[in-house]
Amino acid sequence: VPQRRQPWVWWATEPPLSSLFTCPGMTTPSLKTDSGRNTAASLPPTTSRTITSAIPNTSTDTRSTAAPVPIPSGKGVSLLPYGSGAGDLEFVRRTVDFASPLFKPLTGFPLGSSLRDSLYFTDNGQIIFPESDYQIFSYPNPLPTGFTGWDPVALVAPFWDDADFSNGQGTIFYREYETLYGEHNPLVLQTESWIRKITSNGDYEARWTLKVTWVGAHAYPAQWSLGTNTYQAVLSTDGSRSYALFLYQSGGMQWDAARQAGSPVLTGFSSGDGSFENSPLMFQPVWEKYRPDRLLNSNLGLRGLQFYRLHREERPNYRLMCLQWLRSQPQRPSWGWNQVSCPCSWQQGRWDLRFRPVSIGRWAPGSRQLCSFTSWRGGVCCSYGPWGELLEGWHVQSPQQFAQELEPQSWCCRWNDKPYLCALYQQRRPRVGCAAHRPPRPAWMFGDPHITTLDGVNYTFNGLGDFLLVQAQDGNSSFQLQGRTAQTGSAQATNFIAFAAQYRSSSLEPVTVQWLLEPHDRIRVLLDNRNVTFEPDHEDDGGPETFSAPGVLLSRSGPGVSASFDGSAAVSVTALSGVLHAAASLPPGYRGRTAGLLGIWNNNPEDDFRMPNGSTIPPSSSEAMLFHYGMTWKINGTGLLGKRNDQLPSNFTPAFYDQLQTNSSWDEDLISSCSGDRSCIYDALATRNASIGLHTLALRNTYERVNATLNQYPPSIKGSRVVEAYKGQTVLIQYTSNAEDVTFMLRDNCTDLKLFKNGTLLWTPKSLKPFSLEILARSAKTNLSSALQPRTTVCHCTAKSQCLYNQTSRVGGSSLEVAGCKCDRGTFGRYCERSADACEEPCFLNVSCIPGKGCEACPPGLTGDGRHCAALGSSSLCRNQSCPMNYCHNQGHCYISEALGCRPSCTCPPAFTDGHCLLAGNNFTPTVSPEPPLRVIQLLLSEEENASMADVNASVSYRLRTLRVRAFLYNSEVNRIDSPAPASGSPVRYWTVTSQFQYRPGGPVIHFLNDQLLAAVVEAFLHQRVPRRSEEPRNDVVFQPLSREDVSDVTALSVSMLRAYFTCSGYEGYDLVYDPQSGFTCVSPCSRGYCDHGGQCQHLPSGPRCSCVSFSIYTAWGERCEHLSMKLEAFFGIFFGALGALLLLGIGMCVVLHFWGCSRTRFSYPLDTES
Repeated sequence: VPQRRQPWVWWATEPPLSSLFTCPGMTTPSLKTDSGRNTAASLPPTTSRTITSAIPNTSTDTRSTAAPVPIPSGKGVSLLPYGSGAGDLEFVRRTVDFASPLFKPLTGFPLGSSLRDSLYFTDNGQIIFPESDYQIFSYPNPLPTGFTGWDPVALVAPFWDDADFSNGQGTIFYREYETLYGEHNPLVLQTESWIRKITSNGDYEARWTLKVTWVGAHAYPAQWSLGTNTYQAVLSTDGSRSYALFLYQSGGMQWDAARQAGSPVLTGFSSGDGSFENSPLMFQPVWEKYRPDRLLNSNLGLRGLQFYRLHREERPNYRLMCLQWLRSQPQRPSWGWNQVSCPCSWQQGRWDLRFRPVSIGRWAPGSRQLCSFTSWRGGVCCSYGPWGELLEGWHVQSPQQFAQELEPQSWCCRWNDKPYLCALYQQRRPRVGCAAHRPPRPAWMFGDPHITTLDGVNYTFNGLGDFLLVQAQDGNSSFQLQGRTAQTGSAQATNFIAFAAQYRSSSLEPVTVQWLLEPHDRIRVLLDNRNVTFEPDHEDDGGPETFSAPGVLLSRSGPGVSASFDGSAAVSVTALSGVLHAAASLPPGYRGRTAGLLGIWNNNPEDDFRMPNGSTIPPSSSEAMLFHYGMTWKINGTGLLGKRNDQLPSNFTPAFYDQLQTNSSWDEDLISSCSGDRSCIYDALATRNASIGLHTLALRNTYERVNATLNQYPPSIKGSRVVEAYKGQTVLIQYTSNAEDVTFMLRDNCTDLKLFKNGTLLWTPKSLKPFSLEILARSAKTNLSSALQPRTTVCHCTAKSQCLYNQTSRVGGSSLEVAGCKCDRGTFGRYCERSADACEEPCFLNVSCIPGKGCEACPPGLTGDGRHCAALGSSSLCRNQSCPMNYCHNQGHCYISEALGCRPSCTCPPAFTDGHCLLAGNNFTPTVSPEPPLRVIQLLLSEEENASMADVNASVSYRLRTLRVRAFLYNSEVNRIDSPAPASGSPVRYWTVTSQFQYRPGGPVIHFLNDQLLAAVVEAFLHQRVPRRSEEPRNDVVFQPLSREDVSDVTALSVSMLRAYFTCSGYEGYDLVYDPQSGFTCVSPCSRGYCDHGGQCQHLPSGPRCSCVSFSIYTAWGERCEHLSMKLEAFFGIFFGALGALLLLGIGMCVVLHFWGCSRTRFSYPLDTES
C-alpha cells in the first residue's frame, strides 16, 4: 500500500567527513552491516540499517562552534555533553529496578508502523514504549532469542541487561529537546548532522529529541561487580521519521561477560508490530557483546557509535502539521469571522445570491458546498448533505486560500486521533452555524416593468430612459444599480434592455458591471467597460460558467448572468422574450440607507415611494401618480450605462392598466392563461402578446417561490451535543424539535445505536467499531432537514470509576471517541483490563513463575530472588588474578573462573572444541552474505466484510506470521481488484496480496519455503479463528477458503542457487552441507571421515589435519592417511617366522615318517605262510 513519502536527498559526490558537522571534531561514517532484517507485517518496508561509527571528543560546552578536527584511526567515540553542566536532569533511584517518568512528545514518536504516545527509560539500559501509561515495568532480563519484531514489549535497547544502582553509585542523566517550531539547539543540530549524513536525508529537521546517559552503571548485584558501564542513547524524530543513536564511552563498557549468568546483553530495537533490528554484535561471541565501545568500522577506523532507523515507512504527521499551523495563527481570527453565517439549508442558500456553489472534491461524499467571500471580513463556506441539511460551516479568509484553509482543518480534526487539537483549531476558526443567518431582502424587476421594492411593495412603472433603481451605502461600501428601458415594440409600454451596477469599497477599486440585451435573448456582460469571457467550471460538468475579478464574481447559467459584489450586494439578470428581468439583494448593513425605485428599505412599506426631494406618496396612489414618482428617479445626463444610441420621445406616456381594461374590453384570448394575475394581464394586453404575459406570470411565481424559500427554515434539533456512555450500559437521550410533523432518523445505521422517530436515542456500546453519529430531523410540511452530529464518547475501562471522559482519543476517522482510563488498585493496560501480577515481568532465564506468587528460586549455583540472579561468591576472591598472555587463540576470550579455583578459562567461537580455542570441529550455522532474494508469493482473496486495505493487510499478515515455520516478512502489495465474474448486488470483494518471506540458512526454513509453503498457506486460510486486537486496523477479517490455484509463486530460489549466499567464513576447510530439516550447516570434514585408515582428525585454523596411526603390520601415511606401508620389522618377523614354521613342519614330517616306517617293519607278516 503506497504511502506518501518525502523526497530523499543524496550526496552528488562523497564529501569529506570533516565538512559535514559544526561540532568539534565530529565525523560520522556510514557502514551497512549484516543485521537482523525487519519482519514487519504492514506495507511496504525499508530495511533498517546498522551503522557502526565513532566520533571524537566533544567539548562539554554545548554552544561550542570550533572547527572540525580529524581523529586518529581507531579512536573511540566521546559521548555527547551530559550532566548538570549540559542542562541535563538527573534521575536515579537507589533500588534494584526503577523507571523514569513518562515522556509524551506532542507529535507522538514513530516506531515501526505505529505512532507512540509515551515512553520512559529504565535502569536496565532500555527506552520502553508502553501500551498504556500504567504499564510501567523495568524488565531486567533480556530476551534470550534476541529481537523478533513481535516481542511483547516495544523498546529501544542501547544495552539491555540487569543493572543495579542500589549501592549508591552510578546515575542517569536525561534531557528532552522540543523543537517543534524550528528552535535551534547545538545538540539537536549535531544529531541532525549525523542523521543527514548516515541516511542521506538532507531535509531532516528534528522536532523532538531525547538524550539519556547511563553513567557508571553496575551489573547486578552491584556489591559483587567490578567494572561499570557508561553509555548514551539519543532518540530523534521529525514526526514522520525516527532514529536512534547509541554512543558508548571508549573504555567505559567494563562489565565482565563471564560473570553474567543469564541471557547475554541485548542491543537493538523492536517495535512490537513487526519492525526490529539486532545489533551486529548479537551475532558475535558473548564477550564481544559486552564491549560495544570496541565495535570497529574497519573502513574508517572508528569505534563506538551504532545507528538505527526506527520507523517502518515515512508517513505525514498530522499532529505536527496541526501544531505548527496553530502556532502561526492568533488565538482569535483578526478578520470579521463572526459577521456572516451559513444559510440553514441548501435550498435557502441557492437563492441567496451572496453564496455560490463550489466543488470541493475531498469533502464528504454526497455533500455540496456554498461559499461567500468579502474583501474586508473574509469568507465562509458551508457544506450540505443529500437532503440539503447543513452539515458544517468554516471560515475562509480569501478564495485564493481555499486549500490552505481546508488542510489545517483536516490536519487538526479529521486526520489525527487527538480531539484536543480539533478544539484548539476551533478556537482559531470557530465553527459557523446558521443561528445568526438572515436571508437577504430581494427586490424584483420583471416584465413591462413590474417592480417589487425591498419592503415588498408591488407596482408597475413604464418609464422610458435610464433610472436609478437603488443607491445604498454603509461605513465600508456603497452600491448603485441603474436600469435602462426601451419602448416595447409599438406598444405604449416599456421594458428593461440594460442594467449597470457599481460597487465601491474602502479596500477595493470601484467595480462596474453592465448587462446589455442582445438578439436571441443573449446577454453581453462588460466589467469596467471590457467584455467578459466566461470559463466553464471543469470540476463540475454542466455547472455555471464563471469569471472572477477583485471585488466581483460573475456567473452565467443558461439565459441568466449574476454578479456578487464582494460577497455583499448581488444582482441577477435574465433574458426572456426580448426582455431583461432582474433581481437584486442587499446586505443587512444597507438597511435604512437606500433610495431609488426599489424604495426605502426599513420594513415600512408606507414610505417606499419617496422622491429625491424627500416628499412621499402612499402605496395606494394611482398609476399616474406612481408614474410621476418614478420619473423623478430618471437620470439626467450620463449614467453608468453611458449615452444612448437612440433618440427618445420627449413626451412618452404609457398605457395604464385601467386604460387597457377600458380600450381592449378584456381580450379573453390574450389573458385567459393569466389566472387573474394583474401583471400578466397588463403585459399581454399592452404588447398584444400572450406569451409575454405568461413569461411575466412565470417570473412572478418564481420570485414568490424564491422569497418563500429564503424565509423558510428547517426544523431545529434540541438535545445534548455530547453523548457519553459506558461499555455494555444503555444511555437514553431525548431529542426534540420546534417544528411539527418532524421525523428523526440516523444517517448511517449502527448496531449499537437505535433512534426512534420521536427523537429517542438509545446507545448500548458493545464494541469499539468506529462509527459517526449523525441525527437527521425532517419536516413533512416543508420537506427541509436538519442534521446534528453529537460528540460521542465511550468508556471501555474495566471499572466505570476509572473513566476519564475529558481525555479522549478518536477511533479511526470516525466521530467516536474513547475515554482515557485512570487505572487503580494495581491494574494496568489500555483499559485497566490487566491486574498487576508478579509474573508480568519475565523471571530469570530457566526460572518459572507461579501466578500470584512470583518467580521460583534461582538455578543451582546462583543466588537472588528468581527475577534477579547472580553467581555465588564474592568478586574479591579472584581480584588479583589475570589471564596469561595469548592464553586463548582464534578470537577466544579469556576470563578467570571462580568455579575452577581462579584459574583462566576460555570462551571460544562455536567451531572450537578444546579449552584454548585451537582445535575446531564443531558444526555451526553459515554466514549470510549477501542477503538472498526474498521468497515471494501472490494470493487471490475474497471477503464479504467490506474490509479496508489496512484490515486485509493486517489479517493476512497475522495468518502468515503464524505458519508452522516463521519466515514471513511483510506484504509488499495489497490491491483491490474487480470481481472476476461480477454479480449484481454481490457483496464479495476481491483482493490480491503479494507476500514476502525470508530465506534463512538454519532449520527447515528453506525446505518449507520451497516445498511446503503454498500448501501451508491454503491450510492457514481454512482455519480462521483469530483473536481480535483492540487497536486498528483489525486482524480478524474472515476470507473465503483458498484453493491451490489462488496461491501462486512469484520468486523462489533453489537449494543450489541459495548456496551462493551462505558461506562458512572464518574457518578454512569447512563444507557447506544441506539437509531438509537442519538447513545449511558448516560441517567440518573431521566429522565426515576426512582421515582414512583410522587416522585422527584435528581441525586447525588453517584447515583439517590428520594424525595417522599404525595398525597390524601397516603404517598409514599421506595428507589424509590414505596410503598404507608395511613395517620392515614386521616383514622380517613374518619372513623368519614363516621359515621357522616351515622348518618345524619339516622336522615334524620327518618324525612322523620315521615312526611310521619303524612300525611297518616290526609288525609285518607274510599272508601266505601256513603254520
